[in-house]
Amino acid sequence: MAERLTRDWTIRLAGFIDAGLIGEIPTDWQLLQGQLEMAPFVVLPDEGDSARYAGAPMSHPVLRTPLVFGHIGWEHLRVGHGLHSSPLALFKHLAIVQHEGMPVYDMQLVQTVPQGLERLRAHMQAIEDATTASRWAERALIDLVIPDASSYRRNFLAPGGWIDRAAAFDYEPVPAILRPEFATLVNFINYCLVTFAPTPEGLDPFTRMRHMARLFSTRFRAATSPG
Repeated sequence: MAERLTRDWTIRLAGFIDAGLIGEIPTDWQLLQGQLEMAPFVVLPDEGDSARYAGAPMSHPVLRTPLVFGHIGWEHLRVGHGLHSSPLALFKHLAIVQHEGMPVYDMQLVQTVPQGLERLRAHMQAIEDATTASRWAERALIDLVIPDASSYRRNFLAPGGWIDRAAAFDYEPVPAILRPEFATLVNFINYCLVTFAPTPEGLDPFTRMRHMARLFSTRFRAATSPG
């Protein structure tokens, strides 16, 4: 059974509030609007997708996608801000999906989980050590998907690595291919706060649905607009 996390965003985002990275707590309506606009930008493969996996036996998306889905489970299909994802799904995702540089958004999600970074470290180390049959099998599966997966894990585990840096709220700059407002959880939260109304008050059901559809189509409209 997946671990149940509180939906009290004040508790979940407390670390970022204390660090001065987030000033307010977004409403569910603001988060919904933001994730509708964000989803098409983060679901479709990016330009560096093939290069990151080149050299792995199952690097082709047609081959690796079923393996990744089978490993993570149905939560791999979640589309949204990620705050509803279970900790185990987040840990598995980070272990088997290679990112362009430091996976800041996903690691910030882990930081909203109780003892999240420590648990992520234990998860990655257990895969690296492969001291049990199940961990050996998990490591072998990941080796089919990620080239030199051990080096990838060391990015997390090394002293001063990604886990240590995240604990200090020290994140690498996000790749230029990503829209900045969707590249980190902190950026996303702040974007929602300044961009979207906190409630749908004043919107009739039809206008509300049209507004939501327009948000979801933002990426596609931008791709077809002149210039």
